[in-house]
Amino acid sequence: MKKLLILVALSAIIPSFAQDSDPIATDRPTQSAGSTVVRKGSALIEYGFIYENAGDITNVTFANFLARVGLINGVELRISQNIQQSKNELTDLKVDGLSPITIGTKIHLIEEQGAVPQTSIIGQVTLANGNEAFRPSEPVPEVRLNFSNTLSDFLSLGYNIGMAFPEDNNTTLYSVVLGYSFSPGWTVFAEPYGFFQDGASDHRFNTGVIYLISDNIQFDITGGIGLSDISPDSFIGFGAAIGF
Repeated sequence: MKKLLILVALSAIIPSFAQDSDPIATDRPTQSAGSTVVRKGSALIEYGFIYENAGDITNVTFANFLARVGLINGVELRISQNIQQSKNELTDLKVDGLSPITIGTKIHLIEEQGAVPQTSIIGQVTLANGNEAFRPSEPVPEVRLNFSNTLSDFLSLGYNIGMAFPEDNNTTLYSVVLGYSFSPGWTVFAEPYGFFQDGASDHRFNTGVIYLISDNIQFDITGGIGLSDISPDSFIGFGAAIGF
């Protein structure tokens, strides 16, 4: 908990650099990370709650926290950590605590030009710290390519492909999200996504609503279902983001 509070405090004391007139572009609440990079001298704090039902197991993320800071043009620093709880409803056994810290960067690669998508890349590593129940046995590197296309004034398409490299088994991930802006500040989205690991596949579907209350404040609510035998039955979440 102390580590998370330190991260929040560090984010809070970052100078409040003025944003341009463009609204913030967050990586939440979709599983697809956006292709946009936080501009130099700006910061973006993203925060959320997630409840996941997986049969007799319930998993709750009380603080899904991500800080993004623009270091130089086209490069952002990313730090994330969660407060999690996992409970077996049959045995009433409960484990809670801090997740490992994930630290990395997102780098802008290509601007959108016609059918060529805006493209960025995330490189990050999840450290072997946090609560023993949630931490990996050793640091886990991950790389992810993020793409987006503007289809019209109202429709946008985002998609990711990536890999994580845990000690025991590499994991491939994908996501595709379609967003529809039906009113100023309001967007609905639909998103299939999933993971492949050691011949097993975990496919899910996510949907929700995003409300941009101002250029630098966003609220969201989301929910989804699992599509594979090993997937959770359902999940819901909500959160917010603020830019500085």
